[in-house]
This record gives sequence, structure tokens and C-alpha cells, in this order.
Amino acid sequence: MNQTENKKKELEKIINLLNVKKYDAVVSKAKILVKKFPNDYIFYNALGMALMNLGQFDESLKILNKAIKLDDKNIHVLNNLGLAHSSIANYQMANEYYNRALEIKPDFLNALINLANLKEKLNLNIDAIEVLKIALKHYPDDYFLHYTIGTIYQFLGDFKKSHFHYQKSLSINPSYTEIYRLMSMTKKFQKGDEDIEIIKNKINDKNLTEIKKMHLYFALGKAFDDTKDFNNSFINYKMGNDIKDKFLKFNFNLDEKILSSFKKNFEEQSNNLSLELNSDKKIIFIIGMPRSGTSLIEQVLSAHDDVAGAGELTFLTDAIYKEFFSNPNEFDITKITKEKLKKIQTFYLDRINQLNYSEKYIVDKAPLNFKWTGFIKMIFPNSYIVNCNRDPMDICWSNYKQYYSSSNLGFAYNLKKLGQFYNLYNEYMTFWEKILREKNLLNIQYENFTENFQDEVKKLLSFCDLSWSTKCVEFYKSKNSVSTASLAQVRQPIYKTSVAAWESYSSYLEDLKNSLKN
Repeated sequence: MNQTENKKKELEKIINLLNVKKYDAVVSKAKILVKKFPNDYIFYNALGMALMNLGQFDESLKILNKAIKLDDKNIHVLNNLGLAHSSIANYQMANEYYNRALEIKPDFLNALINLANLKEKLNLNIDAIEVLKIALKHYPDDYFLHYTIGTIYQFLGDFKKSHFHYQKSLSINPSYTEIYRLMSMTKKFQKGDEDIEIIKNKINDKNLTEIKKMHLYFALGKAFDDTKDFNNSFINYKMGNDIKDKFLKFNFNLDEKILSSFKKNFEEQSNNLSLELNSDKKIIFIIGMPRSGTSLIEQVLSAHDDVAGAGELTFLTDAIYKEFFSNPNEFDITKITKEKLKKIQTFYLDRINQLNYSEKYIVDKAPLNFKWTGFIKMIFPNSYIVNCNRDPMDICWSNYKQYYSSSNLGFAYNLKKLGQFYNLYNEYMTFWEKILREKNLLNIQYENFTENFQDEVKKLLSFCDLSWSTKCVEFYKSKNSVSTASLAQVRQPIYKTSVAAWESYSSYLEDLKNSLKN
């Protein structure tokens, strides 16, 4: 076999491995091939893609930069460089690479979709839709394009247009079952609803993988919950959750290590390390368990003229991992220095400044930032921390009903793990509250907030040094983009029907009740 034939054969193997998402195998094989064929961009590109999918973004960038030096006009490498930079929140660089690819091939679908998703991240939703409309002229029958358009319209609260494009996507690719789950989030099912029968029949398709069926189970769980068929609702939610739990295999080792390290070392290591902050922006961090009311609080605040809701930002966690994790599973805070804290501050503010917000206040609503509460006040001394809590049974049950795209929420698919994670959250916040004291932290109890809504909004605005605004009480009229599991609920006026919702499922939740600490 000559070298050309050998290279072609090896490339076919790599492509097959990428198609079945065996990224570790791609990395092993491609590392050998880039040495064997050092002047061929294609193996570098494959290696860069695999590393990116494994979350090794810095390594991916190094490899992709080698690929682009070998072929600086290659649209696939340019697109992958855009993706890699976007993954580490280098949004300006990502934008440049997508545009470079589109200058060479204006109808390059992958780059058009990725550029639109980038613009949505940057709060440029109208621009995102315009980019996708350009793509639609060239690819009117691409199922993934319609899915992307439908998702952005869903974020914007235009559920009619969202459903139109979702249905178009399904008509082109009926096996793209995630769309059934997404549409169920914004629909109120009725008894006898024909959509329930459509989803039930779809589950019987023997060609569907477990993952594809999982989305249908979540959709049916929601449908039966709407129609108050709680037995069938729980059966389907459990089927969906069991599949996701099996794939993620979540454990608490790392979170327990982090909490233990904080308890032993934080106060001693952090003495006199608070930074000054040279920024006009004020950050409001909304923390707590997912499904504890964090989206509601963000929408109330971002309805204020001086406040922009930035959604669930990963910037703080990304920066802390970079400075305090020697590898993904080893956390060490025994050497907190001003230099490290300053790097975190600079990284975070640089990313914030790329988000195109003119408002004085920015809301960062990443619930799991509760782990870093002590760091927040050291790094951002003029920030505000709002901790949301709720009846633990309601929180845990509400999480169990959701599907999350992030693997960081792997505890949400098992009732026992949910209870254990809530206990861990409670332990974290008990620890941080002793350190911060009341003046640096506002605790909001969801039930009280919805019961005494206007008084609680006044208290919230006062804590954040914001003037009173009636817009905050009418938050549901806002046109802000919402991409969380609460995207339908926050488009409604304040309601209390979710309080004690778990009681309808009480007989199924013994594992959860037993795992929660009193």
C-alpha cells in the first residue's frame, strides 16, 4: 500500500471514530498520525476536534493553530478555531474565525450556525436570527438549521415561531427526538391531546437509541404532569432520568473535596487578600440550587433599566479551575495569592466586557457559583450575592423533572443523589454565611418571595442599591432572552402553583425523603 492509500485509509478510520464520538480513540490515533504526516492539516484538525469534545480546549487550540499554519484558507479549521475560542469565552476571536471562514465560503452552514449561536451568547439575538435567515436561503431543508432557529426563538419567548421551526425540523428528520422534549416545555397538554399519542407511538420505534428515547420520556413526563396523571408522569420521568444517570455516572467526590478544603484552609489562607476593583460594572451573583427560583430573581432584576441579565455564565468557575485545579479532579486552595485572585478577576471582567451590555449592573445567574461564595467577595468587593432557597423537596423534585444540557448537573437524575447534593449545598452555605455575615449576602426564600411579592422585590432592590421600578414587578413583560429550564414560567406573572408540587408524587419519593437531612 502506497503512502497516499495509507493516508486515505487512516483518515476513514478517524472519521468513523469521530462519527461515533469515540474521542479518546481519535486522540490516541491522531497523535500518531500527525507525527507520521506532519504536513497534513487534516489529522491536526481531527485531533483538535476530539480534544475540544473532551473539554481540553487549550490543548485543542494549540493543535488547531498548527493546522491553520498548514492551510490558512481551510474553512473547516477556521470554523473549529471559532468553536474552540467560543468554548473558552474568547468571543471576539471566535467571531473573527467564523467571519474568515464565511469570507471564503459565504454559504458555509456550520460557520453560519456557529456564528448565530455566538451572537445569541453575546445578547445579539436579532443579529443571530438574521444570520440564520441567510443560512435558510441556502439550506431551506436542513433539519438542524430549523432546530437552531426554533431554539433561539424559544429563548426570545416567541413560542409560535419556535414551534413552527421545530415542527419543520421534525418533518425533515423525524428521529430528532430532542425537539419533542423542547416543545413540551412551552406547551400545556390537555387530556386526550393527540401529541401525547404521537410521542407514545414514537417511543415504540425500534430504531431509536436509548438517548433518543430519553428525550421522549421527559416529554411524556411533562405531558402527564400537565394532565394530572401522576403515576404515568413519574414512570416516564424515571425512565428518562435512569438513562441519563447511567450515562453520566455522577459522584460527589470532587464537591466533597472542595468543601473539605475550604473548611480547613479558607479563612487562614484568605486573610487580607481582598482585591480592589477598577470597573464601573457591578455584578449581582444569584446562587443556590438549580430550580430554587434563581431565574425568577434574575428576571425581576433584569427588568430594571440599570440591570442586564447575562444568564448562567461559566466565567467564574472556568477561571477558578484554571488557577486552583492542578487537574480536573484535584483542587488546592492552600496557596491563595493576590496574583491568582487578580487573574480570576481579569479573566472574568474581560469576558463580561465582551457581552455588549451597556447597563451598570450585570446579573450572573449560575446557581452552582454557591461553591465559590467566599471567593466572590474577595475578588469582586462591590458585588452583591443573592442566595435563593426553597423547600428542599420542591427543589429536588423540580430538578428531577428537568433535562439539562450541562454535565455539571449530573446529580439531578437520581432521587437519592439529589437529596445528597442538596445536603451538600446546605453545608456549603452554612459555611459561607459564617464567613460573609448578613450584610454581604441576601437570602431569599422562594415561598415567601412569591407570597409577599412586592415587599420582597423592594427588599431585593434595596439590597442591590437599586432604585424602585414598577418594571421589576411586571418582569414577565420583558423581552429578555431566557435559555434556562424556566424559559416558559418567567414569561408569566408571579404564580404559586409550583409550591408543594412534589406532594402529588409523595408516594414515589421515599428515596429522596430518606436522603435529605432534617
